[in-house]
Order: sequence, then structure tokens, then C-alpha cells
Amino acid sequence: MAAEDRGRAPAAAGMPQRQVYGLVALLLMLSNVPLVCLVVLWPEPADLAGPSRLHLLNWSSGTISPEQRILLCVAFCGLLGGSIRMLLRIRGDFTSPQVESRYIPWYFLTPPIGAILAVGFYLVVRGGFLASGTSVENVNVFAFGGTGVLVGLFAEVAADRLEGAFSGGFSARRRRRPRPSEPDGPTEE
Repeated sequence: MAAEDRGRAPAAAGMPQRQVYGLVALLLMLSNVPLVCLVVLWPEPADLAGPSRLHLLNWSSGTISPEQRILLCVAFCGLLGGSIRMLLRIRGDFTSPQVESRYIPWYFLTPPIGAILAVGFYLVVRGGFLASGTSVENVNVFAFGGTGVLVGLFAEVAADRLEGAFSGGFSARRRRRPRPSEPDGPTEE
């Protein structure tokens, strides 16, 4: 690294330094939106007892059920986890000389993917692992929120692993008849 480059901020390949700063500032602002929404939506114990009014910035938007409130919190936790992942990726990419500006749209896709996967995970856990009679009052919102952040943070890895598991588990395997010297059972070709 040359002596005159040490004090400069990294610039992505093909992007002027001003655009890099602008993009990072925009993404930092956007990554704080789920955090603010979580603070506003996070349920108090009384909110889980029944429907409650939702107030956003001195504007009442109507009644929201406890289950909807938890679902929104899980979605925003997934969005927060995806935002963390996005910021970590930006840090790594913009300090590397190999980054290209064509990858920038992918930064904006990471948080929504995290939110969608977090909601999906919540639905699977809430619908399948918890007893159907479990009331919303007995649900640990912190556990679902923390899990939502982790699902959003590792959304890419989780999606790749799930794709591998489902494609392997549900693929049609060709079966052949066993030879007399082989044990009975299907084999893969």
C-alpha cells in the first residue's frame, strides 16, 4: 500500500469514493429502521393479553392482535439480522479491491430475505413444535426474537442447507434390483 493511500477510505472497483460513502450511509440508515420498529412494536405483557392499539409516531393505526404483534416482531428481528449481515458484507467487500458495483443490489436483498426466512421459521416452530393449545401469553417473545435475528443473520447459509436437504431428501432415486450377492435394499447410481 502506498503511503498516500493509507489515510484514504477504501473505494470499490469502478465506484468513486463519494458513491461508496453515500451507499454506506444509506445502508446504515436503512439498517436502523428495523431496530426502531422493534422498539415501537415490542410487546409488553399487557399487550399479549388481548388486542391492543398500535401507536406509531403519535399516529394510531388501529388494533393489532397479540399473534400479529409477535409475527411483526419476528419479521423485524429477521430484518435486523439481515441488516447486520449486509453491513458485515459491505465492510468486507469495500475493503477488498475485487468488489464490483453490480453486486450492490444484492446488499438490499439480504434484509428482506432474512425477514421472510425468520417468519417462515416462526410459523414452522409455532405451528409444529409448540402444542396447539399454547396461548400467545405463554410464548417467549425474546426466544423468537433472538432466533429471528439469527435466522436473518445466517439466511444465506440456512437457505443453501435447506435446499440441499430438501433436494436430496425429495429427489427421485432410481432403484435397481439387488444382485444375489448384494444385501437387499435400494442403491443409488
